[in-house]
Amino acid sequence: MWLAYLTVLLLGLAPVSEIRGAIPAARALFSDDCEFLLASTVGLLGNLAIAPVVLYLLNRLERFVVKLGYLGRLYYRALELARKRSDKVSKYGVPGLIAFVAIPLPATGAWTGTLVAYILGLPRGRAILAIELGVLIAFAIVFGATVLGLEVLKAIFMLGS
Repeated sequence: MWLAYLTVLLLGLAPVSEIRGAIPAARALFSDDCEFLLASTVGLLGNLAIAPVVLYLLNRLERFVVKLGYLGRLYYRALELARKRSDKVSKYGVPGLIAFVAIPLPATGAWTGTLVAYILGLPRGRAILAIELGVLIAFAIVFGATVLGLEVLKAIFMLGS
């Protein structure tokens, strides 16, 4: 049983699946509604852990790389160039980041949102708040779609009657 919860947690943490993969996996692994809800919450907690940890690590990495002479200068120039070219994205700020993370599509989510926040140089607290709100919205969308989708399939094919 704990292995199934660990699987859902790791899917919530994984860059490719995040909450979008954790919730359907929780439904597949747990037929009991209470266990499904608990497992989905475990996946959510894993996904919520990404932004604070990754932002911290990116800041530490930047401090380390900058000390590497030529490589550090090259990294810093690339980061500055990315920040200068991000005018369109940065004009939407926190609301744009929330929406970006909340949309349950490929290449959106907490990992990509954290990288975007870092590149834009958003203040850490605001970035984490925006990413976490986006993850919560994505959770609601995916959870609702998973539950509703299963109910629609049951109604169409008269499953579980």
